[in-house]
Amino acid sequence: MDTPSGKCTKAMDEGDRISGLPDEVRQHILSFLPASDVVRTCVLSPSWRHIWASARRLNIKAKGFSGQKRFIKFVNSLLLSRGCTPLDSFSLDANGPDIYLEHFCDTAYLWICYALRSNVQTLSITDHNRADAYKEFEDEEDQPDVFLLDHCPFTSSYLKRLHLCSVCVDKCFLKNLFSGCPGLEELDMMNCVIHATEFSSATLKKLSIDFNNFPERAEYGYIDIVINMPSLFSLHIGALLGAVASLVDVQSLITASIYLNTHRRYKFVHGCKILRALSNVKNLEVLFPHGVSWDNSMQSDMHLCGVVFTNLTTLSLSDWCLYDHCKPLLYLLEHSPNLEELTLKITQPMYHHSLDWHCRAASELDSPCVENADAFNCKNLEKIEILCQNSDKMVGLLVTLLLTKIVSPPQISITPSSHWANSYSWACFWELRS
Repeated sequence: MDTPSGKCTKAMDEGDRISGLPDEVRQHILSFLPASDVVRTCVLSPSWRHIWASARRLNIKAKGFSGQKRFIKFVNSLLLSRGCTPLDSFSLDANGPDIYLEHFCDTAYLWICYALRSNVQTLSITDHNRADAYKEFEDEEDQPDVFLLDHCPFTSSYLKRLHLCSVCVDKCFLKNLFSGCPGLEELDMMNCVIHATEFSSATLKKLSIDFNNFPERAEYGYIDIVINMPSLFSLHIGALLGAVASLVDVQSLITASIYLNTHRRYKFVHGCKILRALSNVKNLEVLFPHGVSWDNSMQSDMHLCGVVFTNLTTLSLSDWCLYDHCKPLLYLLEHSPNLEELTLKITQPMYHHSLDWHCRAASELDSPCVENADAFNCKNLEKIEILCQNSDKMVGLLVTLLLTKIVSPPQISITPSSHWANSYSWACFWELRS
């Protein structure tokens, strides 16, 4: 007969089903936890005592540590206990209170070298958020330097994906990275300080550069950063502080997202250069939230663009495409024969250029000559979605222009900023006009 204590033990054994899983499955479960929690699993039961030391994915976070010394001691002990166990991924996130990688850079370099020697395939390095640093140090001179990666040798035939956030790199680092890591396929740089002007790789397939600062620019000027990557199939460019992107060889691109959210207003000719380089893409997003500067040469610039987007199926644009009687928008529609979906992200007019467009477009659309203007066929276009401000009364005018220019126009949906949407067929709009 079972004793009460025996029944309790049996119940616990029956309830602990996780411990009965294979080691590989339990290691996979641990990969979703911070390293500090992974180590704590050693007290769960005897079968868990050494599982954490052989985990192939490490997610080290400074958040939760009371200070820099405790954090360093924990990471050193963790890596020593692991020994030479290979790594699939290694994430070092130093965004914690009073913890800056630059304060113990030599130790941080050893951690990164350990990951590379462990044949890591995915490596992520995040330093203290610079915005938080500005708040913590009132005197700018007291602020710690950005963690510089140039002193860490990146040499690995196993590294495939690299994510960098809030660190500093220079041209030597990028050159050594692309030559020393021949298997690198993905590079993601967020909120970094970049002392380099050329991104050149024959093997990289995915590149994301967002909200990075390029300080080596002339006073009140901007530098050109060159992206020369013939094997690249995915490209995302966000805010580039102090730089203008120049795409040289990106002929393999399938998906491109260009979101230049800076306070600098780009000239229309820059947009044309980007469009020429992206003529082979299948999915394209080009957003200039602060608009573009243009003059009377816009129409000639569009013709000089001279590109047919044969592969393009999805297109997303901001209201820079509406200037000069919507010529950029109409050009893209007419020269994208396989386009299936179009998204227009329209902001409230903030500049006199936008107001000028609205006034001129209104006067032309009200005239009978627009009915005789040449229309074009978008036979594969299935959907147009317009995202706009609630108070933007010009959207109806834009819809009328699309209905006039496109033969057999598709369904058009309008989504105000309040996130409720109204979908109308093109026939409904004609009813509204009448």
